[in-house]
Amino acid sequence: MALPAALAVKAIKKRPKLTIGSTTISVLLATGLGAVVFLGIRALVRKFKKDIREGQALEEGNPANFAIRLVMAFENDNAFGWGTDEESLFRTLEQIPTASMMRKVQRAYRDLEGRNLSADLQSELTTEEFAIANEIINSKR
Repeated sequence: MALPAALAVKAIKKRPKLTIGSTTISVLLATGLGAVVFLGIRALVRKFKKDIREGQALEEGNPANFAIRLVMAFENDNAFGWGTDEESLFRTLEQIPTASMMRKVQRAYRDLEGRNLSADLQSELTTEEFAIANEIINSKR
């Protein structure tokens, strides 16, 4: 029994050593540091954009105001605490005056929520309601 264990220990001691050069370590560290810096800056920029949009949301007729109203319609804190307020959602979409303003609202929504408005509409509404919402959006000139 002792012989196989002794052979295993000898084999382990004689195996080739894996070495990583200092250049490789430097490159890996620099890449990791670069990724951390990039992600940190990106998070700061997103927070900065969101803060600006939230400040703009107080102005009536501003794209951020429409975006916040859409978010509130999705979140709908009614008595039961669940579901989308479709009436409020459609009313807000109808109040957006032009296609250009609609694009600005979509951009503001993305800055505020970090998600796509169209995707959220599709996930929150039934097929018929989504078709109505798209009809309202596409009717803008």
